[in-house]
Amino acid sequence: MKVHRQAASLRHQVQDALRNEIVSGRFKPGERLVEQQLCAALDVSRTSLREALRQLEAEGLVQQVPHRGSVVASVSATDALQIYDVRGALEVLAVRNFTRYATQDDVQALREIFDRFTDAADFSTLNGSELLSLKQSFYQVLLDIEQNSVVRGLLELMNNRVSLLRALSLGREGRALKMLDELAAIVRQIEARDEEAAEKATLVHVKNALENILSLLPGDTAAS
Repeated sequence: MKVHRQAASLRHQVQDALRNEIVSGRFKPGERLVEQQLCAALDVSRTSLREALRQLEAEGLVQQVPHRGSVVASVSATDALQIYDVRGALEVLAVRNFTRYATQDDVQALREIFDRFTDAADFSTLNGSELLSLKQSFYQVLLDIEQNSVVRGLLELMNNRVSLLRALSLGREGRALKMLDELAAIVRQIEARDEEAAEKATLVHVKNALENILSLLPGDTAAS
């Protein structure tokens, strides 16, 4: 976790480094962000670090807790339900548009990204950061067609909080392999140009991800 003093301002580099560590699951929800340790790891001043933390607080990734200081934001079960309701609606629309309008080259690109999941040397041993990166690449292809430009913008507004939950979900034993099966179903239906089946497969994927998240959040009973 190093930053290089070039191109973007130092503050932006610190923000990006910390944001990546949080959304990849390296720092867990509720974990304290110790300024002295972070300054040493990033080789930056406390002023630069605090400026970056304020920005991440504005993005909803960091919270200020009395007597503890900065901690990685936690998401309640109620928040997760709302986030995944919106995410599900948007992703169904994105998959519908992609199935209907994507060129054969677009579909092939999606297949190639998916195959990178299955071709990983040992998929089951990939860490949360690697899985998150692969999944983000999958969605990047899905959202890159012109007909998904508005959907992409809306999902990007939610991206940090969704990524925070996604990193938590993917870190659970067995979830990664189930996710692979769910994405395989989506890809197959897209390749068949079956909009209804692709939408249903997407809803199954989002529903299972939500249930997994709820089972990991403290005090939840909805996923029992």
